Amino acid sequence: MKVQAAVVRATHQPMSLETYDLEDVRDNEILVRLVAGLCHTDLAMRDQAFPVPQPIVLGHEGAGVVDRIGRAITKIQLGDHGEMIFNSCGHRPGCNEHEPSYWRDFFGSNFAGKRAS
Repeated sequence: MKVQAAVVRATHQPMSLETYDLEDVRDNEILVRLVAGLCHTDLAMRDQAFPVPQPIVLGHEGAGVVDRIGRAITKIQLGDHGEMIFNSCGHRPGCNEHEPSYWRDFFGSNFAGKRAS
């Protein structure tokens, strides 16, 4: 499927809107069409406050509409509106209570520039 994404190609430079072919969602994935949101951390990643590969599509937080759902998804439906937040492991007590951004693979899971395995 064709999607548009804001792509970071260079440090301290504007993002460019580009069209890409995107694989279909996996069984445990949701595809959200972002309609609002850019986290300040995305700008820090663009400007290499932490080294991320470039070019890269950022956007780990925002608000949007569910466009596709995987077969294993049961609590979300097509067309649902909602907010997205960064990925966390969901297994440590802190991830489920009050410190989800302090797990050992937070950076790799949110800013590696690739799909989770």
